[in-house]
Amino acid sequence: MTARKRLGDILIERGLLNEQQLQRALEDQRTSGDKLGDILVRLGYITAEKMADALSVHLGYPRVDLARQYIAPEIVELVPDQFLQSHDVLPLAVENSILTVAMTDPLNIFVIDELQRITGMAVNPVIATAEEIKTALNRAQDIASTARKVFDEYADSDDDEDQEELEQDQHLGDAPGVRLANIILEQAVREHASDIHLEPQEDEMDVRFRVDGILRKVMTVPKRLQSGVQSRIKVMANLDITERRRPQDGRMQLKVGDAEVDLRVSTLPTIHGEKIVARVLNKAHGLLSIDELGFSDQTTEQLLRILKLNQGMILVTGPTGSGKTTTLYGFLSHLNSVEKNIITIEDPVEYQLEGINQVQINPKVNLTFATGLRSILRQDPDIIMVGEIRDTETAEIAVRSALTGHLVLSTLHTNHTVATIARLLDMNIEPYLISSTVSAVISQRLVRKVCPDCRQAVPLTDRLMIQFIKSLNLPVPEVVYQGRGCPLCNDTGYFGRVAVEEVLIMNKRLRQAIDNRAGEDELKQIAVQAGMTTLQENAVKKLVDGVTTTEEIIRTVYSIDEQEALG
Repeated sequence: MTARKRLGDILIERGLLNEQQLQRALEDQRTSGDKLGDILVRLGYITAEKMADALSVHLGYPRVDLARQYIAPEIVELVPDQFLQSHDVLPLAVENSILTVAMTDPLNIFVIDELQRITGMAVNPVIATAEEIKTALNRAQDIASTARKVFDEYADSDDDEDQEELEQDQHLGDAPGVRLANIILEQAVREHASDIHLEPQEDEMDVRFRVDGILRKVMTVPKRLQSGVQSRIKVMANLDITERRRPQDGRMQLKVGDAEVDLRVSTLPTIHGEKIVARVLNKAHGLLSIDELGFSDQTTEQLLRILKLNQGMILVTGPTGSGKTTTLYGFLSHLNSVEKNIITIEDPVEYQLEGINQVQINPKVNLTFATGLRSILRQDPDIIMVGEIRDTETAEIAVRSALTGHLVLSTLHTNHTVATIARLLDMNIEPYLISSTVSAVISQRLVRKVCPDCRQAVPLTDRLMIQFIKSLNLPVPEVVYQGRGCPLCNDTGYFGRVAVEEVLIMNKRLRQAIDNRAGEDELKQIAVQAGMTTLQENAVKKLVDGVTTTEEIIRTVYSIDEQEALG
C-alpha cells in the first residue's frame, strides 16, 4: 500500500509554500492543536481555495466547483438549515441513495454519521471551502427557500380544474403562480440579470438568468405550476393568456426596492409548452455616459471629437449582446440639448430619454426603419439615430441623410470596423457615398471583468493565448489575473462587464481606397498605419492590465478565422 503524501510536502511541491513557512505552521500546530490547513490559511501563507485544492490531492476526495453547479432546493432541504450553517456542509445531489455533500473536512466522521442519520442515506464527501459553501448555500436558498414553500403548499393540487381556475385569475396575490412569478422576477433584478428564461421541459420548467452575458440555471419549477407562472407573467405583460400557439411580445414595468425596471417579454411555443424570455431593462443601469462605457482614454477622446461633427455617419458594430445600443444611448445623452432636434427610430425603444423624440417601429402599420426614416427627415432633425441598418433601403436613406447635413448614428452586425465598409458595399451603396458620409466606425465586444474583491495574479500558461499574443507582435506577460470566487461575485470570479473596442476614423487615404473598392486587408493596413488599435490588441491590453481573463478574450474576441490562421 502506497503511503499518503504529507500535506506540507504537496504544498511545497506545488510552490505554494516554502520550508520555513511550513515549520512555522507546524510549531503553531504543536501549541494550538489546530489543523495544519487552517493554520496556514490563518497565517496568510496560502488561500483557502489553494488549500482545498491541496487537500483534494492529499486526501483523495474530489474538489467541487460550486460556482457553476446548480443545486436543487429539495436536495438542500434534506438537511436542517441550522446543521448546514454550523458545520459548513452543503448537500449537492442524490444518486442510488447516496448523498453527495460538499465539506471543508471530509474526514469529520461525526458530521458524516449525523448526515447519514438525518437523511437515511450513505454520504459521499467532496471538498470545498467554507466561503464557497456559504455563498452557494445563500444562492440556493435565496430563491429556492421561498419557492419551496409555494411548491409544498400546492403539492397536493394536481387537479386540472384547479389549475385552469388559477390560470384564469392570476390577479389573486396569493395564487401560487403569482407568488412564484414574483419571486423569480424580483430575484432576477437583485442579481442584475439582463434576461430571464422560463424553459418548459418534459417533466418540469427550468428557470435561468443571464448575468454578465452568461446563462445560469437558478431553479426548477414543477410541471403543475408551470402554467400558473407563465400566465402571471403574460398578464403582467398584457399578453393573451389563452393564446399558446403563436409567439407574442409584450412589456411590463416592475419596482423592486428602489429599482425601477422595464421588462420586454417574448413567448415562443415549444413542444413542451411556451418558452418565455424577459429582457430586464434597469433604468438605473442602462444609461451610461461616454466616460462610463469602459473605453480606453484614447478612444474616449476620439469619440468626443467625432461627436462634435454636425453631419456624417457614425456606426457602432458587433454581434448581438455586445453593448451597441448602450453605446448609442451614451452618444445620445452626450449630444442631448435644447438646441438639437434629436429623433430616433428603434426596435424596440429600450430606454426612454427625456428631451429626445423616440419612435418605435410597427410593421403592422408599415412603420419600418425605412419608412420611419423617410418621415423623420420631414421633421427637421439635427441628429438621427437608426436602431439598426438591416437592409439596402434603410442603408441608402441613412447614407443620403448623412450626406444632406444630418448626423446619423446607427448599428450594423459586423465583426470588425473594416468589415462594415464591405457590408455597405454588399448592400449596393456606392463607394463615393460611403467615403463621403461615414465619419467613424466603432466595433466592440463586452468582456466580463475580474472581480475586484477576489482578484489574484496567476502565471500565463494557456498555450492558445500565448500564441495569440505573439501573433499580434505583442510582449507576452508572465502573469495575468483571475477571480477566485467570493460573495461579491456570486462565486464566479467575475463582476460586471467592460467594452473592448476598435475605432476606425475616416481619413483621406481611407476615402480614396474605398472609392477604388479596396479590399478589407488594404483598408485595415491603412487604418492601422493611421493609428487604429485593433480589437484584439485592446483586448490583450485589458488582459495585461488585469481587467479581464484569458477565457473571456478567447470567448469574445478570438475569432474562428484567427483560430484557423494560427493552426
